[in-house]
Amino acid sequence: MMNLSNHVTKSEFEMSPTAIRLGIDNQMNESQTTKAILLCVNVFEPIRAKVGHPIKINSGFRSAKLNKKIGGSTSSQHCKGEAMDLDLHDKDIFEWIIKNITFDQLIWEGGNQHSADWFHISHKKDGNRNEVLRMIKKQGQTLYVPYTLY
Repeated sequence: MMNLSNHVTKSEFEMSPTAIRLGIDNQMNESQTTKAILLCVNVFEPIRAKVGHPIKINSGFRSAKLNKKIGGSTSSQHCKGEAMDLDLHDKDIFEWIIKNITFDQLIWEGGNQHSADWFHISHKKDGNRNEVLRMIKKQGQTLYVPYTLY
């Protein structure tokens, strides 16, 4: 079993109940694996050290076919091995990430101003934007708005 970092295995990062149910191959190629290693080492591991306990990855890698089936963005960084959705909810951790981690995008997904449904975070080898957004639903639409520190 290959590890992407100290606490993330390749199979864990590729795991998708939807892919299994639909019989979709959801394995990364070498380039995607290299990007996933950078994400896990530079983003996941410092967050895990701060939290001090295991963190569930709700969604890591998504093949193009899987991403299309779930209605993901056609430009999703999940398809490149550069993004993950973490089972984290706490505003203090989110704001710690803003101040302490280099990332491309960090998105507070759903929830309310105190507790997110999950955190989306991405990282690229070069050119990280440190863009912080909040996903909200408004009149049946999903909107991404700038996140403001409270």
